[in-house]
Amino acid sequence: MRYDITNIEIEDYLTALMPPREPVLAQLEERARQQGLSLVGPVQGQFLYIQTLAMNAKKALEVGITTGYAALHLLHALKQTGGHLTAIERHEDRIKIATGVIGEAGLSDRMTLLHGEWTQLLPTLEHNYDLIFLDVLRSAANSGQATESLDLCVPLLRQGGVLIADNVLCSAQVLEEDAPPVVRGIQEFNKALMNHPQLESVIIPLRDGVAICRKK
Repeated sequence: MRYDITNIEIEDYLTALMPPREPVLAQLEERARQQGLSLVGPVQGQFLYIQTLAMNAKKALEVGITTGYAALHLLHALKQTGGHLTAIERHEDRIKIATGVIGEAGLSDRMTLLHGEWTQLLPTLEHNYDLIFLDVLRSAANSGQATESLDLCVPLLRQGGVLIADNVLCSAQVLEEDAPPVVRGIQEFNKALMNHPQLESVIIPLRDGVAICRKK
């Protein structure tokens, strides 16, 4: 069963308030509408942009780049802070889309894109990231991968660094007691981050649910 997290009219209202997007973002939004691609959307994209700027992030990581829409918002902020984005994606078709739009925006020099499974790549990365955007919860292979992603990301954050996780409310399916495996994994992820000894966390009902965690 699926539920609405926020009133669709409120979402439309917030989107209408957003300033016009640059052509590459507007084109990607239209492409997503036509082809059913996944996007965080302009409001959540602006949230990522402001969060990155507000903390003056220099070293950022995105786990699951999908179409590159969220990455563009992160990269626009990182261009101003003098920072760099490392991104992980396993799907070649998504990499093709993302590298295309990021190249069109002239931001390729600000990003290193790693092709492969995050379960294998995250343990190989250097630590001390200022910001990590985790966007793989809905695509977890089993109910245990969600909490595994948390276990792998937390050590990569510097003290005071921020982890942002998307889809933590999963169309409100987290309310269901007899949820499918992926949703059960997200339920466990949410419990783990809210009780993690190294994190201060909050979950907000933005789009599909966003968790914001600060490493103590």
